[in-house]
Amino acid sequence: MLEILTHFNKLDRVSRKIDPDNFTAIPGIWAEVEDAGSIANITTDTPAPINKLVIGNRSDNIYESHDTSVGRIATMETIGVRIKVDSEGYDGTVNKGDLLVPSTATGSEGKLVSVIETAETGAYEQVARAEEVGTDYIVYKTISPVMVTLS
Repeated sequence: MLEILTHFNKLDRVSRKIDPDNFTAIPGIWAEVEDAGSIANITTDTPAPINKLVIGNRSDNIYESHDTSVGRIATMETIGVRIKVDSEGYDGTVNKGDLLVPSTATGSEGKLVSVIETAETGAYEQVARAEEVGTDYIVYKTISPVMVTLS
């Protein structure tokens, strides 16, 4: 589940090119920006230097499926947006105030994980800060990305 809690305008939502045959990220999952500006699924090999939140959907709905059938999907491109996600959008233990990075762990690719709690290593882009933690959801606010090296 992805719920955007902040009002935003269409300038914050960008349509980016994807490979419709291989792109599997769903709303609430983060994807990596490739050299040509397109986005791809985050993989388990290395952290992506630039990440964007996928807000477009790939479903049977005629409106939603049109963009992905022509190889595009909507992403969130701004900071300061409050977002609520369930376990489809984050993984592991997250505490209020934790800085969050997109995961590269197998089975959790693109989900947000806490910098403090993660066992992953490498240079990650911090993209959000947890503001509220419920029993089965978190609310986070997107921040200006900062690179951090986890060891």
